[in-house]
This record gives sequence, C-alpha cells and structure tokens, in this order.
Amino acid sequence: MGMRPPTTAPGQHLGFHDRLQALRQDSSSGSSIFSGSPTPPLPAIAENWEVHSAHSVFSDSASSCGSDTFTDMNSPLPPFDSLDNFARSAPELHEVKQLQMDPLEGFAKDPYEEDIATTREIFAPTSALSRSSSYPDPTSAFLSPSGSGNSPYDFTVPPFSEYTTRESRRGLLDHFCNVFSHLIVFKEESGNPFRQMVLPMAQKSPPLLNAIYAISSAHLEHRGLHVEERALDLHSKALSGLQNLIAHKDEGNRDEVLAVIILMLYYEVVRSGSSTVLNSHLRGALSIMRERRGKRSPTSAFLERAFRYFDVASALSFGSSPMSGTILAPTAQDFNAMPDRSAMAAVDTLFGLVADLWPLIHRLASLVDVKRNLEKQELASPGHEKANNMHSDFETNTSSIELALHQWIPKIPAVVVATENPADDSRLQSILNNAEAHRQAAFVFLYRNLLSQPRSSAKVQTSAKQALQTCLRVVIFSGPMAALVWPLFTAACEAVEDNDRNVARTVFRHLETRQGMNNIVTAWEVCEEVWSRSDNGQVDVEWREVAQSLSKEVIFG
Repeated sequence: MGMRPPTTAPGQHLGFHDRLQALRQDSSSGSSIFSGSPTPPLPAIAENWEVHSAHSVFSDSASSCGSDTFTDMNSPLPPFDSLDNFARSAPELHEVKQLQMDPLEGFAKDPYEEDIATTREIFAPTSALSRSSSYPDPTSAFLSPSGSGNSPYDFTVPPFSEYTTRESRRGLLDHFCNVFSHLIVFKEESGNPFRQMVLPMAQKSPPLLNAIYAISSAHLEHRGLHVEERALDLHSKALSGLQNLIAHKDEGNRDEVLAVIILMLYYEVVRSGSSTVLNSHLRGALSIMRERRGKRSPTSAFLERAFRYFDVASALSFGSSPMSGTILAPTAQDFNAMPDRSAMAAVDTLFGLVADLWPLIHRLASLVDVKRNLEKQELASPGHEKANNMHSDFETNTSSIELALHQWIPKIPAVVVATENPADDSRLQSILNNAEAHRQAAFVFLYRNLLSQPRSSAKVQTSAKQALQTCLRVVIFSGPMAALVWPLFTAACEAVEDNDRNVARTVFRHLETRQGMNNIVTAWEVCEEVWSRSDNGQVDVEWREVAQSLSKEVIFG
C-alpha cells in the first residue's frame, strides 16, 4: 500500500519561510520541515506516495505513513516572521543528496502525457489539451449552438464570433485563451493579461489577430495536431501587418505594435526559431519604446515588462548583453506595487517570485560583454594599467553579484492569509522552487560563464545539483512551469553524474509534455550532446559551441 502525507497535527502548520529555508537546509542531516523525524530522501517519498487523483499527488483522505510522520503539505498557512533572520549559507558539494533515475516514478500521470488524437481538424477534446477545471475545454469554440430556453429557435452565439466568422480561427483563439495563455503566466487570480489586455486590442487589429493565430497554430502543430492554416502562413501575415504598423509612425498605436512584437517573440520560443529574427524583434520593440513616449497605460506597463523579460532571456540565450542596457533595467518598485495581503500577491504574473532577482540576472548577462572586452584588452596589452583597472572593476562586480545572490530571498509579505485551498499551497511551493532554481542557476552562470571555473569545481557542481533538485520539485508540486527552461538547461549542462542527468531528463520530459514548445526539445537535444562530448574527453565543452555544430539555437523564454 502506498503512502501519502497525513494530516498535520493541530498547531503544527508551517509557513512559506520555513519551507523555503528547507530548500537550502543541510540535505544530508536527514532533518526537514516535511518530517518530525529523519526523512527518507525525495525519491523514496516519490515512489511510495499513493496516487489518489488523476490530476494531483495530493488527497484529502488521511492514511498512515508508517514510522515517519510527515507534515501535511495541504495545511493552511499561518502568519510568519520576517525573512531577516533567514539562513543564507550554502551547503557543500558532498552535502547535496543524490536522486534516483526517475524521482517521479509512481506519481500521478500528467494529463499532458496522454497520446494526442489527430482526428479533428483543429483539435479534439483530448486530455492533452485540457487541464482539470482551471483549463477550460479547448473544444468550446466548436460546440453547436445550444438553446437556453424552450423555444427551438433559441441559440447561443459561438465564442469569439466578434473576431472572426471562420470556425477554424475561432478554435485558434480558443486555444490561445484556454490553453496557451495559461502556460506562460504564474498566476491568474486577478485575470490573465494576455486575455484581458492583448486579446481585446486584437478585435480591431488584424496584425495582432494574425499573431495570435500564428502562436496557436504553431503550438498545435508542435503537438502533432492538424491545423487548417499553417503557422508559417499566419506568421507571414502578422509580420506584414507589423511592418505597416511601424511604417505609419502613429503614437496612438504604440501598445498595438508592442503587443504584436511580444507575441512574435513567443512565436519564436514555440518554434525554437532564429536568433536573428528574435533580436530584430527586440530591437524593434526597444526603438518603439524610445521613440513613441505617449501616455502609459496598464497595458503599456505589462508589455514593457514582457520586453524586459525577453531582453534578458535572449541575452542569456545568445551570450550577449541585454539590449536595454541600464535604460530599461527593471527595479523592485516596478514589480512590488501590489497589496501585501497574501502570499500570491507577491507572485508576479510574468516573473513569479524572481521579479526582484531579475535585475541581478540582468547584471550577470551584461557582464558577458565586459569579460569579452577584458580578455581582448589583456591579450593586446598584458599588464597595462587599463587592463588592470578593467580586471579590478570586473572582480568587484562579480563579487558584489555573488554576495547579492547569497543574500537574495523571495519577497513574500510579512503577513500571509491562511491558504484554505490545498491546490494553492502546492502551487505556491512550485513557484518558490522555481525562484530558487533561478537563484542556483545564476550561481552556475556566474562561476562557469563569468569566472571560468571548470565544470568539475565544487561551487559549480553544488549549485547545479541544487538547481536540478528545485526544478524537480517544481514538477512534483505540479505548479506553473513558465520560465523554467533557463535554470534547468543551465544546470543540466554542467551535470556530470548519472543521477543528476537522469533528474534533468525527468524534468525535461515533464516540462516538454506540459508546455509543448520546441525550444524545450532543442535545449534537451543540445544538453544530451554536451553530456556525450563531455564523457568522450571534451571535459569543459561549451554548450553554444555544441549548439552551433548541431545547427541549433537554444532560446530561453
């Protein structure tokens, strides 16, 4: 008989600060907030939990866990103290616990893993395109008009009829709203900005509408589903319309232009497209934001934050500095204007809990060009004063970033309203682990890409192992998986042990199955090749060299 975490004893509820601290706790000591006694390693728990639901590893019913007593992860969350006294020490390499081949073996099967039917013209009502109650049935656009009264002449207008009369395109709109838009945000309590802000603009904007069609068609094509209109054709129409919008130089269409560009960036992520095209879109967006400085609306603020995300993500992808430099570098104030009433209030729609970590990652990406220039100067004039000054500045910057990463913790309100819904508790745990994965991946980037430490160094391996484990927990808690490709790929490329590589494979598999985007497949293929070459003697092979030799480009997003 399998096991599950039993109900927590009265008065033993634990807050998110305690749980976050467990992520950085000594794994080898056996102590954990998830147990009142020494806890078996994560794989043992994963293999022994009983599957109670088709959609979740959690259940409302209690059962015995043998001699060990686990704290219920479904319990309400009480108020907790400030994070000021939070332990910030990182474990050593030998203290990071090992994981087995597939730590998710025995968990509830992800509904996205079901075989995807291809018999319908657009998409069939399969489990591949519907996720529990939070993901509405994507076939709703194809439902026949149904009567609301007794009259046989009563009927309901099909959804999205105000946008198009074509049934196939209504299906693409429905897929964008009820499937794709859920996959690229961290929360939707106050609504999904892609549906609330972007979609209404599309009603009077053919280029924006074609961009939405193109994304949905590309996402469905990647899943092997037949689509009436090819994504490439719809993308070409959107690009043509975008060119006309830019040529008009109308101050009033600023948000419309930015919205089309942002969707074109997502299209490149879904298709794992070209760095040249992606950089061209980013330059266009930056130009629009600089030249057309009209009155900023909530939609403007949202689109500019989306640009900030892609600007840094693309810089990490291509080994360059963010295009925005310091002009549009995000600040904590940009992301923390929400009321401090609950833990979910601290979760940013696009950034999750890494909103105030993003400026640090922005600085990390910016130092790539600084290092490149430093190396050129040292080769041209070794020992020269200019080279010495540049080296001193570089060391100062990397040291300050390393210290800031050690001190960084997610900013969650000091008072958290108790969470009555177990699903919300699980989702927040997933988002917390996503944030910690970004922090650990930032360490890996710092040590490997900027400080040029070997793959085998203790600092690189410790951070890589922790990043992979937190990525795994994102999957286990079944929360949002947005923005997980960069921390997963960055850590996975440095994995040298079979256990760590199998953890990475597990997360890659579940991430691709959930998100359904080609950039994940490309990242996985490049990672496997990095491992193969590393095992064959190319110990410190660089993943960009591998990707180039395979004629592939890894795009984070």
